[in-house]
Amino acid sequence: MMTDAAAQPDEDAAWVSVELPLSQHDAYAFIQQTELLFRLNPYLVINTWQDAAPSRIYAGKKIYLDALNEMNGMQQTVNISVSDVQPLSSLTLSYDRGLKQSTVFSLETIDQDTCRLTVKERYPAEISVAEREARLNEVDKSLVPWGAAILGYIKRRKRWGWLPLYSRLQDSFWFGMVPRHRRIARLLIWITVLEFIVFLFVFVIYWLELARGNI
Repeated sequence: MMTDAAAQPDEDAAWVSVELPLSQHDAYAFIQQTELLFRLNPYLVINTWQDAAPSRIYAGKKIYLDALNEMNGMQQTVNISVSDVQPLSSLTLSYDRGLKQSTVFSLETIDQDTCRLTVKERYPAEISVAEREARLNEVDKSLVPWGAAILGYIKRRKRWGWLPLYSRLQDSFWFGMVPRHRRIARLLIWITVLEFIVFLFVFVIYWLELARGNI
């Protein structure tokens, strides 16, 4: 399930929620992989990601990001700081520039093996209407596709993660590609699969006709 909601009266924000087939403990371990989370966004082209401690998450941690958002065409060069960490519950990433102030990843237990991940992006509520209208192009429109990509990633990992090297190849190779290259590669894979199916169909017809003595 996935939802996208408008901001509450006291804040300017947008968010998406997805139900992940993970315990809250496993989901919290997952959202600490901040680079992977950002690379899962199918419209974010990451040129540079600098993280001095990629395997650790803690308040005050600094990350440098240079990226292009294909949905709004905005080049984003920001310093990200981990401004709030609530163990097994949430973490907040704050930006030092741009209209978007922060991204909050929060978790809520649904049952033993399922939890709800909410990704909320906060914008300044105190700016004037005129400035808000002038800067609408800075609003990130990739939030819903990002939520869908996160859910798809977890489902694939649950289904195919037992295969040798699957997780490593997916995380380092596949998501190391820029999104448009992944889309092209996915299209080529489907074309190849369809061509193979057509080949098998033609081969079976030929074999049946040969068995009947018609060839």
